[in-house]
Amino acid sequence: MGNPVVKGLTALVACLGLTACITQRDMVLAPDTRGVVIHAGTDRPVEGAQVRHARLEGAPTVVTGADGRFTLDGRIQRRLVLAYPVGGVYRDARQVRVSAPGLADGYATAGFVNRSLGPPRTLYAVPVLMFPADAGETPLHALTRDCLQRPDQHHAVHVAAYVAALDPAGLPDWMDADAVEGLVEHLDRVLPRAGFAACAQGDAAYALFSTQEAALRALDKPRTIVMPRWE
Repeated sequence: MGNPVVKGLTALVACLGLTACITQRDMVLAPDTRGVVIHAGTDRPVEGAQVRHARLEGAPTVVTGADGRFTLDGRIQRRLVLAYPVGGVYRDARQVRVSAPGLADGYATAGFVNRSLGPPRTLYAVPVLMFPADAGETPLHALTRDCLQRPDQHHAVHVAAYVAALDPAGLPDWMDADAVEGLVEHLDRVLPRAGFAACAQGDAAYALFSTQEAALRALDKPRTIVMPRWE
């Protein structure tokens, strides 16, 4: 039997000599998330809406209160991964889905700072806009009818029309800095510029989309992310 200390040092040196090592790490399936659900037609909170992390099997559902607010517990799973010896910090996001009677499902993005060591840090309270189930098509729908397939994309097109009608001098009470950042990130992730390339009228569609979200982008203030110290 060899010296266990020597064996450990030998394994460590061998590991550091490779590009990466096998290790156990907490993987974020969804972050702790808080937010508010708003009826886009009235700018009032939606009570009794069911909120959950989208695309996460077995994700629990919470119900909004009279103020439309919700808090979702995150989920972290311990996994064996191929990881570099030096960890990293990066911005990540997961999608939230909301259902309520008489309204089409709403979607939003929960942005957070992920890191190799330690828990994630949520960046903002998540705003979820909901529209009537029978809401008509918008001009952007007409330009993207041949290329938008997912329900969250159709919802995002309605969100783009909503933000285009915002009056910067008379924003609704719920539209704070968190809400602005959350809406901008959601639109960027669900309707990225590359996605319009599949549309027959892609250039016209993206030009209209950019015009619609211009007022929202003007309100968005860059957030300074303080990188956490390594643990």
